Amino acid sequence: MKIVVTGGAGFIGSALVRYLIGHTDHHVLVIDKLTYAGNLASLASVQGHPRYHFSRADICDRPAVADIFSSFRPDAVMHLAAESHVDRSIDGPAEFINTNIIGTYILLEVALAYWRKLGSRAQGFRFLDVSTDEVYGPLKDEGCFTEETRYDPRSPYSATKAASDHLVRAWNHTYALPILLTNCSNNYGPYQFPEKLIPLTIIKGLAGEPMPVYGRGLNVRDWLFVDDHAQALTLVLERGRVGETYNIGGNAERRNIDVVGAICDAMDEIAQCPTASTHRKLITFVADRPGHDFRYAMDFSKLNAELGWSPKHSFGTGLLFTVKWYLENRAWWEPLLCAHDAGVRRGISKKSASRRRLLLFGGTGQVGQEFRALSLPNDVEIVAPSRRELDLEDARAISRIVAAEAWTAVINAAAYTDVDRAESEQSVAFAVNAEAPARLAAETARHGIPLVHISTDYVFDGRKGAPYVEGDAVAPLNAYGRSKLAGERGIRAANSRHVILRTSWVYSPYRKNFVRTILRLAAERERLTIVADQRGCPTAAADIAKTCLDVALYCASEAEQVPYGIYHFAGAGEATWFEFASAIVEMAADRLVARDRANPDQRIPDARGPRRRY
Repeated sequence: MKIVVTGGAGFIGSALVRYLIGHTDHHVLVIDKLTYAGNLASLASVQGHPRYHFSRADICDRPAVADIFSSFRPDAVMHLAAESHVDRSIDGPAEFINTNIIGTYILLEVALAYWRKLGSRAQGFRFLDVSTDEVYGPLKDEGCFTEETRYDPRSPYSATKAASDHLVRAWNHTYALPILLTNCSNNYGPYQFPEKLIPLTIIKGLAGEPMPVYGRGLNVRDWLFVDDHAQALTLVLERGRVGETYNIGGNAERRNIDVVGAICDAMDEIAQCPTASTHRKLITFVADRPGHDFRYAMDFSKLNAELGWSPKHSFGTGLLFTVKWYLENRAWWEPLLCAHDAGVRRGISKKSASRRRLLLFGGTGQVGQEFRALSLPNDVEIVAPSRRELDLEDARAISRIVAAEAWTAVINAAAYTDVDRAESEQSVAFAVNAEAPARLAAETARHGIPLVHISTDYVFDGRKGAPYVEGDAVAPLNAYGRSKLAGERGIRAANSRHVILRTSWVYSPYRKNFVRTILRLAAERERLTIVADQRGCPTAAADIAKTCLDVALYCASEAEQVPYGIYHFAGAGEATWFEFASAIVEMAADRLVARDRANPDQRIPDARGPRRRY
């Protein structure tokens, strides 16, 4: 059999093509226009095979599609080409209407004209339309979709797929075109575009970044391993009854939060979480999708009874395979992250104008991670792209994301903070701490967005002998301090709507900081040597995050005049590094072997110079 597969470079389409080439004798011609979701790398294993052919074309281009039918002379069409991401359909439904409705109409017209000229071959021709369970709308706590369930689409995506299905059935009833139709549940597996739940969660976990879960993660989906779906589609094409619909499900209902939790557990067995004790600690609840259907579940008993199909992969087996695949195939998915903004949250910008959305840079640092623990007002959401998704040094990426939405405010917690290494990596320190904030300030100013920026007490020289106030002269003594001061000046010059928070001696449970270093050293050594002639104000990253949130929301409030400028924020009370270390060891005494680790005999002056007090 010669089969045209539309959308064959997509996630499900490529799995189907690999299955057809690997498990049947059919010849396959893929039609795909290679949008963001189409990737020829997903077909690398079949490229060069004598039964595989590819044509880059848009199904909306009728002459191109007609030429392909005329030259290839197919016995069947398996129609998978579609815009399929619900969030994208909320932001831009026009593409979904064009591809899913107009594209299907054109394909049906070409197929009908071609079929009518087939003569004796016409009886064996098939047009298989691959659809989704989302056309049925939401389910309550019990029951499953059957092939007789009434359509009730609730999103632009599902509405366009429902329209496509109705067209396919109409061409059968009106023109007798021999069609088949399938509706599948949520697919997962290798080669899925990184914006979807399972691959996105895996990739976030690999980077130790927040794993976003819509709402409270209680929405339920039935999960189908993509290779099982490919086998089912092949069976339906070869043996299904003309004019019939077949539901395809995975018999694996799971709440979204349980799916994410299972991914976390699988990753804990394979790789250490880089930023937390377990991957589950990365789970972050975010604002729900507008119109988010509560539950989908498929009854595939008809397919089982007529064709003997049932899924071969359990959810646990399929998920573990998928996690391992993404860990081992970075070369496939990493280029997609930046090229297509795969990790950027979509689907709420135009429907949630009343929500206050904050854009956060530095979401994996000490302060950034504390944002995850904040109790946010119901109308507030924080979007925190990772550096892999959005490099602060990438001017084009910054311009694109700042312009993408009407952000309530932008918070910059990103920084190069290794004080000692900055001396030998000054170009890096200045790129991150000076050039990038200035660039961000210019972009936010262009769109009238307030900018909250975290700076440091290292912009002073430490010789004052009393706490510094905002009006004191700045005189940084090292490259780190100079780079942060340059960042302040760049922000002040570019965006008048700025608040710069200078803080001191930041600590948290995350990343490298003084508290974690002392705890590690105290567990390894009998005595510690601690600097005793510098004084500062140890400041919890959690307090900084809360203050940044409050300031950002105030900046965007209806207050007549926001007092923009530079402010100092630090923890209550002063301490030397020695006193700070002593308090840490004392508080952790019950977890450490009893040793005299920090005492007055171990005090030493700071070898780097006269910086004494901040």
